[in-house]
Amino acid sequence: MLGAGSVAGAGIGFVSEPAVATESPTARTSTPGGKTAAYRVDVAFRAAPSEKLIALTIDDGPTAQWTPKVLSLLQRRGVVATFFLVGKRLAADPTPTARAADSGHAFANHTWSHTDVTHRDEAFIYDSLERTHALVERVTGRAPSLFRPPYGRIDSPGIAACARLGYDVALWSDHVTGSNPSGDVDTTLRQASAGSIVLAHDGGPEPNDRLMTQLDRLVGGLLDDGYRFTTVSQLLAAPGVTPGAIPR
Repeated sequence: MLGAGSVAGAGIGFVSEPAVATESPTARTSTPGGKTAAYRVDVAFRAAPSEKLIALTIDDGPTAQWTPKVLSLLQRRGVVATFFLVGKRLAADPTPTARAADSGHAFANHTWSHTDVTHRDEAFIYDSLERTHALVERVTGRAPSLFRPPYGRIDSPGIAACARLGYDVALWSDHVTGSNPSGDVDTTLRQASAGSIVLAHDGGPEPNDRLMTQLDRLVGGLLDDGYRFTTVSQLLAAPGVTPGAIPR
Protein backbone atom coordinates (compact mmCIF):
# COMPACT_ATOMS: atom_id res chain seq x y z
CA MET A 1 0.00 0.00 0.00
CA LEU A 2 1.30 3.43 -0.90
CA GLY A 3 0.79 6.83 0.70
CA ALA A 4 -0.58 9.74 -1.29
CA GLY A 5 2.90 11.08 -1.96
CA SER A 6 3.69 7.90 -3.88
CA VAL A 7 0.94 8.26 -6.47
CA ALA A 8 2.06 8.49 -10.09
CA GLY A 9 0.53 10.10 -12.34
CA ALA A 10 -19.85 3.86 -23.91
CA GLY A 11 -22.80 3.69 -22.44
CA ILE A 12 -25.44 5.82 -20.83
CA GLY A 13 -23.99 8.11 -18.19
CA PHE A 14 -20.39 7.95 -19.34
CA VAL A 15 -18.26 10.89 -20.36
CA SER A 16 -16.37 10.30 -23.59
CA GLU A 17 -12.75 10.89 -22.67
CA PRO A 18 -9.40 9.51 -23.81
CA ALA A 19 -7.82 6.92 -21.56
CA VAL A 20 -4.52 8.77 -21.86
CA ALA A 21 -4.51 12.56 -21.68
CA THR A 22 -1.87 15.00 -22.85
CA GLU A 23 0.22 15.91 -19.84
CA SER A 24 1.46 19.34 -18.90
CA PRO A 25 5.18 19.67 -18.11
CA THR A 26 4.48 19.79 -14.38
CA ALA A 27 2.09 17.68 -12.30
CA ARG A 28 -0.87 19.52 -10.81
CA THR A 29 -0.74 20.77 -7.23
CA SER A 30 -3.48 20.82 -4.61
CA THR A 31 -3.02 22.76 -1.38
CA PRO A 32 -5.02 21.67 1.71
CA GLY A 33 -7.23 24.44 3.07
CA GLY A 34 -6.32 25.83 6.47
CA LYS A 35 -2.94 26.17 8.12
CA THR A 36 -3.23 22.91 10.06
CA ALA A 37 -4.88 20.74 7.40
CA ALA A 38 -3.03 17.51 6.65
CA TYR A 39 -4.27 15.18 3.93
CA ARG A 40 -3.31 11.54 3.58
CA VAL A 41 -4.82 8.91 1.32
CA ASP A 42 -3.58 5.33 1.04
CA VAL A 43 -3.44 3.83 -2.45
CA ALA A 44 -3.39 0.05 -2.88
CA PHE A 45 -3.21 -2.17 -5.95
CA ARG A 46 -2.59 -5.42 -4.05
CA ALA A 47 -1.74 -6.66 -0.56
CA ALA A 48 0.30 -9.44 1.04
CA PRO A 49 -1.94 -11.25 3.54
CA SER A 50 -0.79 -14.31 5.41
CA GLU A 51 -3.83 -16.25 4.14
CA LYS A 52 -4.83 -17.15 0.57
CA LEU A 53 -7.20 -14.21 0.12
CA ILE A 54 -8.07 -12.49 -3.13
CA ALA A 55 -10.38 -9.58 -3.97
CA LEU A 56 -12.57 -9.46 -7.06
CA THR A 57 -13.66 -5.98 -8.10
CA ILE A 58 -16.41 -5.08 -10.57
CA ASP A 59 -16.44 -1.64 -12.20
CA ASP A 60 -18.71 0.72 -14.14
CA GLY A 61 -22.15 -0.56 -13.15
CA PRO A 62 -24.78 -1.11 -12.23
CA THR A 63 -26.48 -2.12 -15.47
CA ALA A 64 -29.71 -4.00 -15.97
CA GLN A 65 -28.08 -6.35 -18.48
CA TRP A 66 -24.87 -7.40 -16.75
CA THR A 67 -25.03 -6.69 -13.01
CA PRO A 68 -27.67 -9.38 -12.31
CA LYS A 69 -25.56 -11.90 -14.26
CA VAL A 70 -22.48 -11.08 -12.17
CA LEU A 71 -24.46 -11.23 -8.92
CA SER A 72 -25.97 -14.59 -9.91
CA LEU A 73 -22.51 -15.98 -10.68
CA LEU A 74 -21.15 -14.79 -7.34
CA GLN A 75 -24.13 -16.19 -5.43
CA ARG A 76 -23.81 -19.56 -7.14
CA ARG A 77 -20.09 -19.69 -6.27
CA GLY A 78 -20.65 -18.38 -2.74
CA VAL A 79 -18.16 -15.51 -3.06
CA VAL A 80 -18.22 -11.75 -2.54
CA ALA A 81 -16.90 -8.85 -4.60
CA THR A 82 -16.41 -5.10 -4.38
CA PHE A 83 -18.52 -3.10 -6.84
CA PHE A 84 -17.20 0.33 -7.88
CA LEU A 85 -20.38 2.16 -8.83
CA VAL A 86 -20.99 5.00 -11.27
CA GLY A 87 -23.46 7.35 -9.61
CA LYS A 88 -25.46 8.22 -12.71
CA ARG A 89 -25.94 4.55 -13.53
CA LEU A 90 -26.94 3.77 -9.96
CA ALA A 91 -29.50 6.58 -10.04
CA ALA A 92 -30.96 5.21 -13.29
CA ASP A 93 -31.36 1.66 -11.94
CA PRO A 94 -30.71 1.10 -8.23
CA THR A 95 -32.61 -2.20 -8.06
CA PRO A 96 -29.76 -4.72 -8.62
CA THR A 97 -27.53 -2.95 -6.08
CA ALA A 98 -30.30 -2.60 -3.49
CA ARG A 99 -31.13 -6.30 -3.77
CA ALA A 100 -27.46 -7.22 -3.27
CA ALA A 101 -26.88 -4.87 -0.34
CA ASP A 102 -27.22 -7.64 2.28
CA SER A 103 -25.24 -10.30 0.38
CA GLY A 104 -21.81 -9.50 1.82
CA HIS A 105 -20.61 -7.50 -1.16
CA ALA A 106 -19.00 -4.09 -0.77
CA PHE A 107 -19.98 -0.99 -2.73
CA ALA A 108 -17.57 1.83 -3.49
CA ASN A 109 -17.25 5.06 -5.47
CA HIS A 110 -16.33 5.33 -9.17
CA THR A 111 -17.42 8.98 -9.77
CA TRP A 112 -20.83 10.24 -10.86
CA SER A 113 -20.36 9.85 -14.63
CA HIS A 114 -17.09 7.94 -15.12
CA THR A 115 -15.02 11.10 -15.38
CA ASP A 116 -11.24 11.08 -15.74
CA VAL A 117 -10.45 13.02 -12.58
CA THR A 118 -7.10 14.20 -13.94
CA HIS A 119 -9.11 16.40 -16.32
CA ARG A 120 -11.07 18.20 -13.57
CA ASP A 121 -10.43 20.51 -10.64
CA GLU A 122 -10.86 19.55 -7.00
CA ALA A 123 -14.26 21.22 -6.62
CA PHE A 124 -15.70 19.26 -9.57
CA ILE A 125 -14.17 16.00 -8.36
CA TYR A 126 -15.43 16.46 -4.82
CA ASP A 127 -18.96 17.20 -6.04
CA SER A 128 -18.90 14.09 -8.25
CA LEU A 129 -17.69 11.87 -5.43
CA GLU A 130 -19.98 13.40 -2.80
CA ARG A 131 -23.09 12.95 -4.96
CA THR A 132 -22.18 9.34 -5.62
CA HIS A 133 -21.28 8.77 -1.96
CA ALA A 134 -24.69 9.98 -0.78
CA LEU A 135 -26.52 7.84 -3.31
CA VAL A 136 -24.54 4.67 -2.56
CA GLU A 137 -25.23 5.14 1.14
CA ARG A 138 -28.93 5.69 0.51
CA VAL A 139 -29.30 2.63 -1.74
CA THR A 140 -27.13 0.17 0.24
CA GLY A 141 -27.45 1.53 3.78
CA ARG A 142 -23.65 1.77 4.09
CA ALA A 143 -21.33 4.67 3.37
CA PRO A 144 -18.54 3.82 0.91
CA SER A 145 -14.94 4.15 2.06
CA LEU A 146 -13.04 3.42 -1.17
CA PHE A 147 -12.63 5.20 -4.49
CA ARG A 148 -11.36 3.84 -7.77
CA PRO A 149 -10.51 6.49 -10.35
CA PRO A 150 -11.74 5.79 -13.87
CA TYR A 151 -8.88 4.52 -16.06
CA GLY A 152 -6.80 4.20 -12.86
CA ARG A 153 -5.75 7.85 -13.25
CA ILE A 154 -5.51 10.20 -10.26
CA ASP A 155 -3.33 13.12 -9.19
CA SER A 156 -3.21 15.68 -6.39
CA PRO A 157 -6.68 17.30 -6.78
CA GLY A 158 -8.31 13.87 -6.85
CA ILE A 159 -6.31 12.78 -3.82
CA ALA A 160 -7.41 15.94 -1.99
CA ALA A 161 -11.07 15.28 -2.78
CA CYS A 162 -10.72 11.70 -1.53
CA ALA A 163 -9.11 12.92 1.69
CA ARG A 164 -12.06 15.25 2.36
CA LEU A 165 -14.39 12.26 2.14
CA GLY A 166 -12.14 9.94 4.15
CA TYR A 167 -11.53 7.65 1.18
CA ASP A 168 -8.64 5.41 0.35
CA VAL A 169 -7.95 4.55 -3.30
CA ALA A 170 -8.05 1.02 -4.72
CA LEU A 171 -6.41 0.15 -8.03
CA TRP A 172 -5.78 -3.42 -9.26
CA SER A 173 -3.08 -5.97 -9.99
CA ASP A 174 -4.93 -8.18 -12.52
CA HIS A 175 -7.50 -7.31 -15.20
CA VAL A 176 -9.90 -9.61 -17.05
CA THR A 177 -11.03 -7.68 -20.12
CA GLY A 178 -14.03 -8.12 -22.36
CA SER A 179 -11.84 -8.20 -25.47
CA ASN A 180 -9.65 -11.15 -24.38
CA PRO A 181 -11.37 -12.77 -21.39
CA SER A 182 -10.09 -16.30 -21.96
CA GLY A 183 -6.46 -15.25 -22.29
CA ASP A 184 -6.76 -12.87 -19.35
CA VAL A 185 -8.22 -15.59 -17.14
CA ASP A 186 -5.39 -17.93 -18.15
CA THR A 187 -2.89 -15.22 -17.17
CA THR A 188 -4.63 -14.41 -13.90
CA LEU A 189 -4.90 -18.05 -12.85
CA ARG A 190 -1.19 -18.43 -13.57
CA GLN A 191 0.10 -15.29 -11.87
CA ALA A 192 -2.43 -14.37 -9.16
CA SER A 193 -1.30 -14.79 -5.58
CA ALA A 194 -2.53 -14.06 -2.09
CA GLY A 195 -3.45 -10.37 -2.00
CA SER A 196 -4.23 -9.90 -5.68
CA ILE A 197 -6.96 -7.42 -6.60
CA VAL A 198 -8.68 -8.49 -9.83
CA LEU A 199 -10.61 -6.07 -12.05
CA ALA A 200 -13.58 -6.94 -14.27
CA HIS A 201 -16.61 -4.95 -15.45
CA ASP A 202 -20.40 -5.05 -15.39
CA GLY A 203 -20.83 -1.73 -17.24
CA GLY A 204 -19.34 0.35 -20.03
CA PRO A 205 -18.01 -1.30 -23.21
CA GLU A 206 -16.27 -4.25 -21.50
CA PRO A 207 -18.96 -6.78 -20.50
CA ASN A 208 -20.21 -9.46 -22.87
CA ASP A 209 -21.31 -13.10 -22.66
CA ARG A 210 -17.75 -14.36 -23.13
CA LEU A 211 -16.58 -12.27 -20.18
CA MET A 212 -19.34 -13.69 -17.98
CA THR A 213 -18.36 -17.25 -18.91
CA GLN A 214 -14.68 -16.63 -18.28
CA LEU A 215 -15.33 -14.76 -15.05
CA ASP A 216 -17.12 -17.86 -13.78
CA ARG A 217 -14.10 -19.95 -14.84
CA LEU A 218 -11.78 -17.57 -13.01
CA VAL A 219 -13.72 -17.73 -9.76
CA GLY A 220 -14.01 -21.50 -9.96
CA GLY A 221 -10.32 -21.91 -10.73
CA LEU A 222 -9.21 -19.71 -7.84
CA LEU A 223 -11.54 -21.53 -5.45
CA ASP A 224 -10.10 -24.84 -6.63
CA ASP A 225 -6.61 -23.44 -5.91
CA GLY A 226 -7.63 -22.79 -2.31
CA TYR A 227 -8.26 -19.05 -2.45
CA ARG A 228 -11.00 -17.31 -0.48
CA PHE A 229 -12.67 -14.23 -1.87
CA THR A 230 -13.02 -11.14 0.27
CA THR A 231 -13.81 -7.46 -0.22
CA VAL A 232 -11.01 -4.98 -0.85
CA SER A 233 -11.40 -3.38 2.58
CA GLN A 234 -11.29 -6.77 4.28
CA LEU A 235 -8.26 -7.77 2.23
CA LEU A 236 -6.36 -4.64 3.24
CA ALA A 237 -7.20 -5.28 6.90
CA ALA A 238 -6.36 -9.00 6.81
CA PRO A 239 -3.73 -10.58 9.08
CA GLY A 240 -0.23 -10.10 7.74
CA VAL A 241 -1.03 -6.96 5.75
CA THR A 242 1.23 -4.05 6.65
CA PRO A 243 0.63 -0.64 5.04
CA GLY A 244 3.52 0.19 2.75
CA ALA A 245 4.87 -3.37 2.73
CA ILE A 246 6.23 -4.75 -0.54
CA PRO A 247 5.09 -8.35 -1.24
CA ARG A 248 8.02 -10.76 -1.39
